[in-house]
Amino acid sequence: MFYDIVVVGAGPSGLTAAIYAKRANKSVLVIERGLYGGQVATIGEIENYPGYLNIQGSELADVFYSQAKKLGVEFKIDNMIDIVDLGDKKQVVCKKATYEAGAVILALGSMSRELNVEGEKRFIGSGVSYCATCDGAFFKDKDVAVVGSGDSAVATTLYLNNICKSICIISKYPQLKLKAYQPNIFERLKNVKIYYSSQVQGIVGENKVEGLIVDSQKQPIKVDGVFVTIGRKPDTEFLKGKIELDKFGYIVSDELAHTSMQGVFACGDVSTIKLKQIVTATSTGAVAATEALNYLAEQA
Repeated sequence: MFYDIVVVGAGPSGLTAAIYAKRANKSVLVIERGLYGGQVATIGEIENYPGYLNIQGSELADVFYSQAKKLGVEFKIDNMIDIVDLGDKKQVVCKKATYEAGAVILALGSMSRELNVEGEKRFIGSGVSYCATCDGAFFKDKDVAVVGSGDSAVATTLYLNNICKSICIISKYPQLKLKAYQPNIFERLKNVKIYYSSQVQGIVGENKVEGLIVDSQKQPIKVDGVFVTIGRKPDTEFLKGKIELDKFGYIVSDELAHTSMQGVFACGDVSTIKLKQIVTATSTGAVAATEALNYLAEQA
């Protein structure tokens, strides 16, 4: 089926783009491989998004999705694997089907970076997690580890503190690298221990996580779960040779969301915008939709 605009990704940027495009009376399809609302849906409390004194990430994601759905935006669960430029139209090739559009907006977001150590992939879903708000409840009154050194590691620890028996943070640096939190954030939390200048070498267990091998410790650290918070990366490997990417894999786009492929636009975390926040995601989504509409008008 042909759509005026296909948006790939249902995070804040993609949903904003869909809302703007649909309000212009275009046929719009949003393709999402996982969770409507994207990464925002996995965040706890949000206090820096204008219009809300505070709101849960899942609630804000639902607001975005509901608004787009109410306008008549169509949604499909699928995973994009290729894009084909046919000149006056594009083909968005996914695992389940191929979709055609006059313009495409890529709002692919980013994915969690992995430790790439022995045992990690084996125990995903059995003790290894990349989302505390998604999986934290499974570790009630258990001992867990948080791997990371930045604000996301702190946020994850603070969230798990209300659920878990104890939490150890594995930081590869001699101190935490924080922007949003004070260095003494954990002083009052007796159940939090930090291993500085330490790196995870492996995750061990029989049928589930039972321990963590850390280079600074002689014996494995006994834990029931491991939460990995070492940053995110774009999932754009399949676009190589099709659309220009920077050295980190982000889609190169100008201030008007244009990419190297005519009729294809990029917004949100997958683009080369420097500040990757919800508010910048929504703003770039609006820009991408506006430019896609202008492109369609020029082609008419």
